[in-house]
Amino acid sequence: MVRRDNYSVQFIEKQQAALVKCDWQDCPPSEHEIIGRTLVSLVSSGSERGAYMDYFGGTTYPLETGYAAVMEVQEIGVAVTNVKVGDIVFAMVPHRAYNRVKDDEVIHIPTGMLPEHAVIGRFPAVSMTSMIHTRIRPTEVVLVTGLGVVGLMCAEVMQHCGYKVYAFDPNLSRREVAQSCGLRHVYGSLDDVPEVKGVAGLAMECSGRENAVYSLIANLRKGGELYLIGVPWFRSTDTFAQELLLNIFYGYIHVYSGWEWSLPDRPKDFDPNSNYNSIKTAMEWIRDGLIKVEGIYDIVPPSECAGVYESISKGTLQKTCVLFDWRDLQK
Repeated sequence: MVRRDNYSVQFIEKQQAALVKCDWQDCPPSEHEIIGRTLVSLVSSGSERGAYMDYFGGTTYPLETGYAAVMEVQEIGVAVTNVKVGDIVFAMVPHRAYNRVKDDEVIHIPTGMLPEHAVIGRFPAVSMTSMIHTRIRPTEVVLVTGLGVVGLMCAEVMQHCGYKVYAFDPNLSRREVAQSCGLRHVYGSLDDVPEVKGVAGLAMECSGRENAVYSLIANLRKGGELYLIGVPWFRSTDTFAQELLLNIFYGYIHVYSGWEWSLPDRPKDFDPNSNYNSIKTAMEWIRDGLIKVEGIYDIVPPSECAGVYESISKGTLQKTCVLFDWRDLQK
């Protein structure tokens, strides 16, 4: 094929994003390699925000960003057998117009599925790790705090799998989106539903805020479980830990990291669950209408990335998530 210039979204300095021309290996794919043109890529308002804001310090710029895209396969290596030119696949690759990826690092998109919907399958997989690990089974009550896209997808997945889900976010527009996606119990605060206090067996914390953790711990039943899915990027309260520890101690609460990569990326002999399988399953559920994603996203050209990340940092996004559409850039 005729090579073209490649472009990627990068954080060029702290709190500065830009679409820039990037290095591109102008050569055919290696034996097990795939080259694809990106159709859409997904912006993570959690992980990418951390690097954009440099919350932990020490980030080296410029930094390429992004970890989820749907691509059209354009070239394949001589040993590639699982895809062919023209296939539409998902891959965990950066926000780039063109990407190279190994043949065992792609997932086929279900036939007839919109790329815009398929790429969102990356988000339910974040909390599906915690759901796979938990001992709490349907039809127990589950509490979900934070209705950004990770929390929204978490609540939808749990409800689909038979749990009785109560979802919480102080942001009215987020609550309205959650209700439009079919969530039955959506509130601004746990104080709005005192009847669930001491009833819930499982809590999924997706906001990354300490106050949410305090509220969840205080509302779980004895022996309940709490999964910390949202990354606590920065300190948001001056509350001491003693109250938290007291509730954990006398409530016999089990607290776990919600780190999604505690599952392997691919199934193993004695561990059939994996992140790739979670993404594939989530895409199928979205395709079948079991998880609702219509209307939760904005789609913009990557040239508008600076405004997107500024909105994420300020909490002013109009929709729950943002996708970059690369197709016009490649004409």
